[in-house]
Amino acid sequence: MTAAKEKTMPTRTVSYGEYEIAVRPERNKLGAWIASVSVSHGTRTVVDIRPMTVQPEWLTEEEAARDGVEWGCRFIDREFNTPPSRSWVAERSHAETWFRDAEESGSSETSV
Repeated sequence: MTAAKEKTMPTRTVSYGEYEIAVRPERNKLGAWIASVSVSHGTRTVVDIRPMTVQPEWLTEEEAARDGVEWGCRFIDREFNTPPSRSWVAERSHAETWFRDAEESGSSETSV
């Protein structure tokens, strides 16, 4: 045999907050371990399978499973648990508007 026989291991499931990460370690054609990952929220599947474009290969099933769980956690944090970023330019603009409005309303009251 020139290449190791492709082998699939049982799926492992991990809860992460309100999400469930399912990881299925499997061997690729070269014998290295990779992880197929799906993420679900209740009955809704968020990610059906981890994108296979750039995926590390591991020496053991445990390493591939750990990588799959870590990838799922990072995906959930990035997509669902990260507060929307706010631009400091927008914040400054809002602050300047508030100060200008406060000064204009304050000056009209005191100039009586």
